[in-house]
Amino acid sequence: MSTSMRFWRRRNREQDLDNELRSHIELEAEERLEDGASSTEALYSAKRALGNTAAIKEDVRAAWGWTRLCQLRQDAFYGLRIFAKAPGFTAIVIATLALGIGATTAIFSILNAVLLRPLPYKDPGRLVVIWKQPVRDRAAIPVFDTYAEFQDWSAASRSFEQAAAATWASSGAILTGVGRAREVLAMPVSLTFFKLLGVPPQMGRTFQPGDLNAGCAVVLRHRFWQTDLAGDKNILGRAIRLNTQSCTVVGVMPPGFTFYPDALSMWMLIGHGSQIARNPEKSNVGMFARLRSGVSIESARREVELLYQNAHRNDNNASKLKPVIYPLKDQFTFLTGANLRLSVIVLFAAVCFVLVIACVNVASLLLGRLLMRQRELAMRSALGAARGRLFRQLLTEGLLLSSCAALLGAGIAIAAVHFFRISNVVEMPPGSPVTVDLRVLGFTAVLAVFTAIAFTLLPAWNASRVNLAETLKSAGRGAAHRGAARFFQKAMIVTEVALSLVLLSGAALLIESVVRFSSASLGFSTDHLLTMPIILPQWRYPSGDRRSDFYRQVINAASTLPGMERVSLASSVPLASGYGSFTAFSMEGHPESGDSCGAYERSISPDYFRVMGIPLHQGRAFDERDRAEARPVAIINHALASKYFAHENPIGRHIRLDDADAAGTWLTIVGIAGDEKSRNFFHEMTWEENPWIFRPLLQDMSGSPTLILRTAGDPGALSAILQKRIAKIDPNVPFGDAKTMQNSVTQALAHPLFRAILLSIFAGLALLLAAVGLYGVLSQWVVQQTKDIGIHMALGGAKSDVVKLIVNQGISLTLLGIIAGIAASCALTRFLSVLLYGVKPADPVALATVSAVLIFAAFVATYFPARRATSVDPLVALRHE
Repeated sequence: MSTSMRFWRRRNREQDLDNELRSHIELEAEERLEDGASSTEALYSAKRALGNTAAIKEDVRAAWGWTRLCQLRQDAFYGLRIFAKAPGFTAIVIATLALGIGATTAIFSILNAVLLRPLPYKDPGRLVVIWKQPVRDRAAIPVFDTYAEFQDWSAASRSFEQAAAATWASSGAILTGVGRAREVLAMPVSLTFFKLLGVPPQMGRTFQPGDLNAGCAVVLRHRFWQTDLAGDKNILGRAIRLNTQSCTVVGVMPPGFTFYPDALSMWMLIGHGSQIARNPEKSNVGMFARLRSGVSIESARREVELLYQNAHRNDNNASKLKPVIYPLKDQFTFLTGANLRLSVIVLFAAVCFVLVIACVNVASLLLGRLLMRQRELAMRSALGAARGRLFRQLLTEGLLLSSCAALLGAGIAIAAVHFFRISNVVEMPPGSPVTVDLRVLGFTAVLAVFTAIAFTLLPAWNASRVNLAETLKSAGRGAAHRGAARFFQKAMIVTEVALSLVLLSGAALLIESVVRFSSASLGFSTDHLLTMPIILPQWRYPSGDRRSDFYRQVINAASTLPGMERVSLASSVPLASGYGSFTAFSMEGHPESGDSCGAYERSISPDYFRVMGIPLHQGRAFDERDRAEARPVAIINHALASKYFAHENPIGRHIRLDDADAAGTWLTIVGIAGDEKSRNFFHEMTWEENPWIFRPLLQDMSGSPTLILRTAGDPGALSAILQKRIAKIDPNVPFGDAKTMQNSVTQALAHPLFRAILLSIFAGLALLLAAVGLYGVLSQWVVQQTKDIGIHMALGGAKSDVVKLIVNQGISLTLLGIIAGIAASCALTRFLSVLLYGVKPADPVALATVSAVLIFAAFVATYFPARRATSVDPLVALRHE
């Protein structure tokens, strides 16, 4: 039966029911008329004899079926009429809930991408990664396995269904023949890499066994194919030149496929003739695998650890490491940001606090409004409405409000997520785009139901407990339940203030941490400093003379730029991803020191310290004397001197680096430089002063240098001119993007600043909601106490006494909330300790500051209701009902 037919059938039934009841009353009235009663008395007597017609109709409708749906429709239409009569109240409630639901949905979409959504691979829950980690330091940086270990473990292990090797440690390659020469990330992977992930290509194929002996083969990432190769559909089978190799393109992956790191451009097969396959013991790779069904990570770890121990029984250095296994998704999240998981959890907890405050706020407003509807509810009860029906009516109204708010909140969340994606505020893990998908929309729907229950349950329960006699005697003012309602409203305000203080204190701690972190002295000047990496191909510049001549030309070309002050070259720069190589060294007179001494190494041109603004504490800087054929020298920083030469002057002492290129070469220390701070990936909110060894660039020309320029004006304006001048020197030498040091600092602050800004927004929203809630409660109290206020003023009471009474109520509730909030803040902010810099979780200054802010907000919120109370006309108030 169609919907329209059911509608007309039910409408006819309703008409028949009305006609039957009317006929029954008319027949009964005729009998009364025959007994001598007047027409009015007869009709009245007939209606009394029939009873409650509304209850009779409900019983009849129950026999028809679909009663619940009909009642729900009636409740919904009735609720809409109620809301239409109070558009201001309805708009405030929907807006308050929409902000809470929208913010929560937006943050949940980030949490869903980072923690919940599986990677876009086959059976992602069983994908793991195997690293090696120091036995004595679980917090140390995990290191890659060797390719030889990958071959042994994948062949001998029974815990893995499939395994593959991949590495980004040596994935940089120079692409030529397609526009200007540039460096691309071409990740070397084993034959089974794409089979392990289980994602087919969009074009062509992935690697096959025949490719192992066929030279260099690559599979392109879709983004690289679109942008760098202009989406050439004839690319399959063609060759591109990487370094000195001609590599055949065998396939292009689909748009959504990616891997860590997100910047990679292609995947290169580890063939039999590749450098990794020829030197498996010295080539580092990551081992990625799929666990067999039913095999746990712990059992797989025990097996791999046993294989590792058996293979390195007589290797003392190997005994210092052990294999570890982690879920692949967790590692992608960790590699993107060591504190990313904690940051997302903290932000989601904070936005849930905001949602709770919004629900408490709406519940408080709804409770006050229901007090004004006590007479209406009493009349409905008198007409036969059961307590359950009243409760369901109020819950339906709450669901209507929450549903409207959820729709508006979903729109807010979609806009926020769109802004988050286009602004690229922080880096997200590969394969985890932030989107409003079905799971997020489902969460929003659940949130709508939850919020409806949360803010409706208490007011509906309180309002449904109608005492008919007392309510009707109180002239509709709801006095019967006003005492309990006032208690609940006060408790809600205290809760709002307490939660607001927790958010405000957390935001204050994060903001202060960011301010202190960004203003910390880094040991060098970041103003007017520009850096640009230059990738010098070894095959084009194999000799030291050619490399030295290229360095000289680059420095001369950069020195003549307008506004240029100083120019330098260095093998690495502070705050860059390739911060510097770590090496062990020996000290003269202490041959065993190489086992315990270690420092970072950097090769620099003579003007490096002056360009960077790093002071030289002792000795001299490098100069023209320090050529390739001259005596090998080094400059150390203050941190190294303090650690290894604490009780002696290091100038003139000799050290020897224990790497292969410098074995047997003693370096004479000629100077001590100031310390420059660096970041620790595993401790995001720290600046570290590591020991450094600096060598003259002409005495150590391995690797590719970074050009560093200090300008008088805006350094960013010179980047385009600089790139053109370097391209004129040699168009086959690629260079990276020019970046100011201020941008590097800003990038280092991306995650901390993102946390601080979002938590501050949530805290500000919570403060606003708490102030609005306090204002609403006191305003309702003023309306309810109009008669009492009028009597007080009619008897000569001063207006100032009324103001003090209302302000004291607001401030006292705020102080109770502050006390509860301080206790909660001390318990919760300790979880933020790893996100803080220079402040303690229970910082008294921060707590005092946010408490003062809350008291001020409470005073503002109570001032207007207090002013309204003083404007009450005593004569009008005495007639008020």
